[in-house]
Parts: sequence; C-alpha cells; structure tokens
Amino acid sequence: MSDTARRFSLRTSLRLSLQFAFLYSILSALVFAMAYWFTNYEVGDWVHDQMRGDAKTLTGIWTDQGDAALITSVGALSSVSFENARIYQLSDESGNIVAGNIIQRFDATLPAQIDADRISLTNPGNNEVEIYWLRENRIGPYRLIQGTGDHIVAELLEALGGSFVAGYLLVIGLGLIVGVKVGRITEGRITAISETLRQVSDGQLDARIPDAHLARDDVSRVAEEVNRMLAQIKRLLESQEQISNDIAHDMRTPLQRLRQRLEAIVDDPENAGPRAEAALSQTEEIIATFNALLRIAQIEAASRQESFEAVDLNQIIEVILDAYSPSAEDKGLELAAGPAAGRAMVMGDRGLLVQMLSNLVENAINHCPKGARIAVRTVMNPDGTILHVSDNGPGIPADQRELVFRRFYRSDQSRHTRGNGLGLALVKAITDMHGATVTINDNTPGADIAVLFPHSVRQH
Repeated sequence: MSDTARRFSLRTSLRLSLQFAFLYSILSALVFAMAYWFTNYEVGDWVHDQMRGDAKTLTGIWTDQGDAALITSVGALSSVSFENARIYQLSDESGNIVAGNIIQRFDATLPAQIDADRISLTNPGNNEVEIYWLRENRIGPYRLIQGTGDHIVAELLEALGGSFVAGYLLVIGLGLIVGVKVGRITEGRITAISETLRQVSDGQLDARIPDAHLARDDVSRVAEEVNRMLAQIKRLLESQEQISNDIAHDMRTPLQRLRQRLEAIVDDPENAGPRAEAALSQTEEIIATFNALLRIAQIEAASRQESFEAVDLNQIIEVILDAYSPSAEDKGLELAAGPAAGRAMVMGDRGLLVQMLSNLVENAINHCPKGARIAVRTVMNPDGTILHVSDNGPGIPADQRELVFRRFYRSDQSRHTRGNGLGLALVKAITDMHGATVTINDNTPGADIAVLFPHSVRQH
C-alpha cells in the first residue's frame, strides 16, 4: 500500500463513514427483512380470513335455503372468478363434484398449498398464478374446497421488495455521503486542534483553536477546554517571566547592599559588629522575601479541597483584631470590627484565611496615617459571604488597583514603607485557591478591599 493510500485509509472521515455505513446497512437490512416477513405473513393471513368468510357465508346460504341454493352459489362464485384468481369445488358425501371449477379430486388429506400446474381447472388460463393456497370446510353433507392464487400477493410483495431495495440503497448512499461530510467536518476540527497544539509547541503561545459557533458538541467542548488551558498556560508563563524580572529587579538592590556590608566586614574586621548585625538583618529580609515567594507558589499549586472545612470569618476577625490592635494603637490608628449579621461561614483552610486577613489588616496599618480608622466586617448577600477591610486613609488609585496584586509591585506612595510587595500577592493567591474574588473599591476617602466567597455555608 502506497503512503497516499495508507494516509487515505487512516483518515478519520473515511474510517467513520465506512463504519457507520456498515452499521446502517446491517440495521437497514434487518428492518427491511422484518418488514417484508411481516407483510408476507399479514397478507397470507388476510387470504385465509377471506376464505373463512366465504365458507361462513356459504354455510349460511345452505342453512337458510338448502342444497340447491348452495350448489348454485358455488357455481356462481366459480364462474365470476377473474382469471381463476379464486377456485372452488363442492362435492357430496360420495365424493362426486356437484359444483365449482376444480375438476381434480382430492383425497382425504388436503395440502395447505399446491403448485398451479398440478391442479386441473375447467378453464385454465392464468399463467401468473404459481401457487394456490387451499382450505377445506364441511357444509352439512358437502365438502367445500377453496383456493386463492398467489399472483396478487406476489405482485404486492414484488413492489414492496423493490421499494425496500431502493430504500436500502438510498439509505446506504445517503449514509455514506452524510458520513463522509460529517467525518470531514470532524476531521477538519480535529486538524485545527492538532495544528493549534503544534503552533503552541513551537512557541506561538497566542495560537487558539477557531471557535465553531454553530457546533455545540463534544469536539467543541474539547476545543474550549484546550483554549482555556492554553490561555492559562500563557498566563502562568507570563507570570513566571514577570516573577523572574521582578526578582531580578527587586532583589538586586538588597543583595548589593548585603555584599557591600560583607566587603566592609572583610576590609575592617575590628569594627565588624554593627556591620554584621546590619548584614544579618538584610539577610533575614531576603530570606523572608523568598519564603513569601515560596509560600505563594505552594498555595497556587495546592489542591483546593485538600484541607477545607467550615470556617466562621467573624471568629477569624476577632483573632486578627486581638493580634493587631496593639500595633494599630501604637501608630495612633483605630482598628475595630464592623457590624456582622450572624455567623459568616465559608468553606476554606482556616490557617490560610487567617493569613489572608492578617495581610489585609497589616497592609492597611502600614499605609494609613495617624488618626485613621480601619474597620473589618462581614456581609451576607445572595451571592455569598463578603469580607470587607475598609479604611479612610489615602486609598489606592484606580489605575493601580489591579497592579497591587502583582508580586513585588509597590506604588510610589508606599515606597517609603517597609515591605517586599508580596502581601497582596499572597492575598490574591489565597482567594484564588478558595474560588473567591478580591476587589478594591473607593471608601471616599480611603479604600475598601472586599473578598467575595461565592460558595458560602449558611447557618440555620
């Protein structure tokens, strides 16, 4: 087999078309065969019902009018039978034929059917009849034999068979045409998926599978999931690239300072004490930064349902307020809990939720001026449970509200404060892990950071 023939034989469209055409041919043949058999059976039953009805009528004539009327009726039926389609014989107790167009005598055992060329008639002449179905009835002292030719039934079945064959060929032909067309459409969509994946593997991260607007089938859903996966891969790669650039940019200065301090210690070991303490402090800051990065990476890679439980956010608020109230008082800030309706239950990791809220409160404490007020509260609505951390400080400009959740990002107004720019990035990682959304809104003045947990657990 040539390469072209081999590729053609392996095409999905051809293979699917042949498979479905073969299946349709078998099913169609079975349906047509059953229809033909039932038709033949029903027509044969109709013929015998007709002969039974004639026998019943003739019995009634004999009962009401006597022998002469019966003989006359059988003779009349025999004479009006068109081209011997119906044949009759009426014989007496002695076996003598007294009426009918069958001149052949039968013994006591009458066959169910007989070939037309083996039966003698008074006026033979219908060459279309091949078989006669026979039936025997007793009418008083008489023996009535009836026969019905098969030519009408044969013509009916012949027409039916021709229709079945034509329909069978039509179904197979249409099945092949439709199968090839559908197979080619499916193959084209699969080829588009394969081509997109090849482009992505070659480094074209913007490549996407074309959207089939009219198709809402399994292939379309696979294409949507692949596109979603590719978009996520692109975001992750861009995030990793951004992280690398941020680390290179933000860690260069503290590492240079650390090196300078270490060089100073080497050059002047007698006065190494203060410089060693500063170098140690600088080292601890760098280690804390890398630990925060590692923590964010661990949270992003963790399973969402791994350690989730029902957690009351109001209890976490109490813990955080107890921990940060002294720090807020030292800076002249007011840290308080806002009104809460009932228990704000969510499914989540208690430790991570504590860390998330502590980062939000610590961020507000670090950026609010003296005299500012920080409020932490929960709100229940039909969309879920919302955790608010509000303040009346300087706020966050609208054009920076998305940027502050990036790693190492620090606005100009926060450059003078301590920190590594990872606090809100850690908050974003924790909310994403819990399927929650975090947004920053105006508090006029100040900022309101809201975390919406859509899958809240209601308490009854």
